[in-house]
Amino acid sequence: MSVITPLLSEKEKARYLEAARLGGRWLVNNQNAPGQTWGGVRHSADEGRFIYEYFPATGDCRGMGVWGQALAVCGLYALAKVPNPDGADFRAAAELGTGYLLSLQFLDSRRPKGYGGFREQTPQQAWSYPRDGATGCFALAQLYRETGKAEFLERANLFCEWYRRHGSNAAGWPHDYFDFETGEGSCKIPGDWQTGGSLAYYYTAQAAKDRHWLEEGFRPAMEQLLTIGDPTDAGYHPHLWHGECRITTGNGDFSNVALVAAYLAFEDERYLKLLRRRLDLLLGMQDADGSLPNYGSTFVFALDALDFLELVKARRLPDKTERLVDGLLRAARFGLTLQETGLRDRRAYGGIYGQSSFGVSPDRVHQRDTNYGMHLYLRLAGHEAPVVSAFGW
Repeated sequence: MSVITPLLSEKEKARYLEAARLGGRWLVNNQNAPGQTWGGVRHSADEGRFIYEYFPATGDCRGMGVWGQALAVCGLYALAKVPNPDGADFRAAAELGTGYLLSLQFLDSRRPKGYGGFREQTPQQAWSYPRDGATGCFALAQLYRETGKAEFLERANLFCEWYRRHGSNAAGWPHDYFDFETGEGSCKIPGDWQTGGSLAYYYTAQAAKDRHWLEEGFRPAMEQLLTIGDPTDAGYHPHLWHGECRITTGNGDFSNVALVAAYLAFEDERYLKLLRRRLDLLLGMQDADGSLPNYGSTFVFALDALDFLELVKARRLPDKTERLVDGLLRAARFGLTLQETGLRDRRAYGGIYGQSSFGVSPDRVHQRDTNYGMHLYLRLAGHEAPVVSAFGW
């Protein structure tokens, strides 16, 4: 049970659980699956794939990439364990989605520098954003935990090997682009968001009950975050996006969750001090209605705050948390206003609008907010959702 759950009324817990369930229904309703193939195409190579975003005004949409596919699979597995009054088969959708996710992992031994990584969107693509591939590894670790099937842990280890040796530089800092044809990666501006991907090492280590990847992959990247991720001298701009600046304010792509994990793994006070500074920065950017600038940031901040509050409780830290609890609850309640529950449109209903700062432009239902919201609301309602969290492993 989340540390926040006892503070909520029964109605609010029910509302959060329903929000998570509706997010899951949006994913299921828009999955390429037998009986609802996209465009009427039978035997589609996209079977199991979810959609990335949908524009209700135009009907435009596109297929999911590796990171959203992974989060959807993880969220649906979690939803399969909670009360489900309308009988949606979330586990079956998760299993079908797993098949498409696995098809994206690069297992061509003729190109050893790419072996173990994830192609970005389709099995034919020759490139990757390694941070997105890392989220694919999150799912591999959870799939092993859920099923006990050795293949998933083997694949997670293969990804970690690739991420450390070829998807990152010699010092262990992740690239932001990788070309499978040339076997080369690059990084324009080292940014804090890249270290959220280091949770791939943490989850794989936790799933395997082996500290190897904590020391070989997780620690080197987190040590560099101590410098790259310090907001005191960043000269940040609150609306710049990943790859444009050193610190992506609002949505650090779960680098703050990685700091919680690093403190749990190494008990180093430096990670805790940096985490407090970064959460203070986010609190200072939050609007009175609970929203934050940058894509998906309202949900990212809420998940960051929830993990820190869990850490305070678990380690009995002396922090005063009233302000953070208030910020978390305002963000969670604002997030509910972004969920589509009115349109009788299969591709929109249950999804959460995203891709605008402060949630001011609800032009598209986006998997980012839908996936993040699903994980957040499951936890607030008192259920398990271990991915994009340092807890539950």
